[in-house]
Amino acid sequence: MKKIFNKIFAAVLVAGLSVAFAACSSDNGGGIKSYPVSVNLNLGDGLALDNISNLQLVVKSDKGVNDTVNLSSAQTPLVLKQGVYDFSVIGKVKDEATAFITGLAKANVYAQTTVTLDVSKAYQSTLIFKTIYNAGGKQYYIKDSFFEIVNNSDEVQYLDNLILASALAGQKTQNAWQANGITDLYPMANGAVLAFPGNGHDYPLLPGQSILIANDAANHADADHANDPNCPDLSNADWEVYLDYNSQEVDYPAKNLKVIFTNNKFMPMWGFGVQSIALALVKLPEGVTPEDFASDASNFQTTPGSTSTQEYMMIPSKYVLDAVDVWNANSTEHYGFFLAKDDKQGVLCSDAYAAKCERRKVSKTVNGRKYYQDTNNSADDFLTSQPLKEE
Repeated sequence: MKKIFNKIFAAVLVAGLSVAFAACSSDNGGGIKSYPVSVNLNLGDGLALDNISNLQLVVKSDKGVNDTVNLSSAQTPLVLKQGVYDFSVIGKVKDEATAFITGLAKANVYAQTTVTLDVSKAYQSTLIFKTIYNAGGKQYYIKDSFFEIVNNSDEVQYLDNLILASALAGQKTQNAWQANGITDLYPMANGAVLAFPGNGHDYPLLPGQSILIANDAANHADADHANDPNCPDLSNADWEVYLDYNSQEVDYPAKNLKVIFTNNKFMPMWGFGVQSIALALVKLPEGVTPEDFASDASNFQTTPGSTSTQEYMMIPSKYVLDAVDVWNANSTEHYGFFLAKDDKQGVLCSDAYAAKCERRKVSKTVNGRKYYQDTNNSADDFLTSQPLKEE
């Protein structure tokens, strides 16, 4: 059942009006009257007011009024000059990484008026994977992989405390969790689970800006590494994966991601999977740090029906900002690792050791800035076997 929430707003949108109005109208002179307006939010999709942050009402009129009211501090009636108004409500669902709220209504304000907005969830990923290079550039050399994340929104986003998780997927049938009805929790690790450092606003990413995360931030074409010109030079990577528990690791001069969980310290790299891999970018609810999540034993499971003691970090679907399933191109049988709402169908992996990547399609270009396609269907959103440098 939907909930009705009636809010009396603490804002006066018309210049010169500074007092609350009762049921009667007020004449501003010239025959133009103002009237009190009550707004009802009809909350659907299981929404609750205390689980919505940055709740705002946007009011526009045919006379040029364009105002935004912060609903969290409302105390007195909203008063509007007579006219025709469009009302919209916006906000962020606190415990779902990509969920926002939306609601629209139109009203003629020529008397005391009540406006009802039907509020529902809408989904939009602000930060998404742009490039996935995991197939290698030289046979059996696997340390030159990298991943790019782009801010696909029109607002500044922050990398602080985002989790980067992977799974060695490529499954042809349901995995053990799916077979046991556990479909909205994803078993992640593939050696380690990573997180960005920061205190909330330390690592901004501007609209359209992207970052490159390297497994090793080195020039893999040189003689000290792959010694092959097909392999990329990642010495200028923004971030790298440094597994400090691995004695073979080198700490290159790039910012290090944090390791918050490991289930296999013998894994020589993060995100291993030359022919298939599942990737998730995860945003935890406000106030929960990656360390908090990793210290909660309820967030881990062993494989159902197995005697193995190896644990996996179980990532809730609702915390996923972006998910990409990369499928083995040499197989004709595939079963998705993620729910369809996170990734409907996987993209086929590029040829192994061919120095090619999967890159997201450009949906539009505005004033030189590229926007990338994101329909939560990697088979359609990505191009495969792309050159490592974006053209």
